[in-house]
Amino acid sequence: MTVAGPDVVEEYLSGLSARLIGPGRAKRGLLAEARDGLVDATEAYLEAGLPPAEAARLAVADFGGYRQVVPSYQTELAVSQGRRTALLVAVTMPAVLVASRLMWTRTPDVLLSHAFGVLQVTAAIMAVLTLVGYGWGSRYLPADRIPAAVVLTRLTGVGGLTFVLVELLTGGVTYGFGTHPAWFLLPLALLVAGRSAVSCLRVSGVRGAGLR
Repeated sequence: MTVAGPDVVEEYLSGLSARLIGPGRAKRGLLAEARDGLVDATEAYLEAGLPPAEAARLAVADFGGYRQVVPSYQTELAVSQGRRTALLVAVTMPAVLVASRLMWTRTPDVLLSHAFGVLQVTAAIMAVLTLVGYGWGSRYLPADRIPAAVVLTRLTGVGGLTFVLVELLTGGVTYGFGTHPAWFLLPLALLVAGRSAVSCLRVSGVRGAGLR
């Protein structure tokens, strides 16, 4: 291909990248697949005898405009982020629960300690159910305007942030500030989970869902 062809393709891909929000690796994978498809289509038009610039233009036109392509790509990114967050919560919350038992530098309030443990277990269970929801469970979510997977990712973000805030409060009141190495696991794990939950909200927002 001459320079004119790749320029048209890369310009389109640059615009597509600017319109997508989501995990870096998943986004790069989608863009790589799009590039391969556009290059193959361009080469097919070149073999048919079209000039490079026209071949690339037709390949891009066949691929679809941003309004056609972005929503489906953004849904895939939302699913990727939602699954990542749910898996993170499902793994870290039980670990935090075990570590919390090592943080007792004083006799904890029994009620608050129990509530903290219940929150950890509930978060892990909800995360596992969320992972199931990305499969057959998504068919039961409302999807009139927004794909069900995007709705689920947004719910994951809202639920994740709620758990993080409540657990920070409950854990701080229950265990206070300690010097045991395990104490630092609680804020670190919640910070990572909270950041991932915020990403769920970003990737599943109106702009992130490609509805613009």
